[in-house]
Amino acid sequence: MPHLFALQGPGNCGKSDTLIRLFHALQTKYPSATIQALHNGTKDIAVIMRGVNGLVVGIESQGDPNSRLQQSLPAFAAAKCDIIFCACRTSGMTVGWVSALSAAYNIHFVAQTVVANNHGATNAASAASLMQRAGI
Repeated sequence: MPHLFALQGPGNCGKSDTLIRLFHALQTKYPSATIQALHNGTKDIAVIMRGVNGLVVGIESQGDPNSRLQQSLPAFAAAKCDIIFCACRTSGMTVGWVSALSAAYNIHFVAQTVVANNHGATNAASAASLMQRAGI
């Protein structure tokens, strides 16, 4: 069964930055992977990567209520993503959108590490940890 890793935390705690760092790390590690951008901005992304260790990976960095997440998750499932990484809050509608895929995906809620300073290094370490947990 495919896996969905939902990076969970309150607003403005670094979830989006962590997932963008994850995307860049995957690009570096798997340079031949093809990328289909559903949304590509400087502050947030929604992409499907094909050829990540032979897998299809979806990444959505928006995880706020009334965000793209509600549309991205079904798009990733329709694209037959083997692994989905997304941001979501700790409760409410975003958790519901993630949980709605529980029949098709093993859901893993992962708490975002929140620190007072050195956010970049912490978010990079969180991105590396997500890659390791996903086996990629």
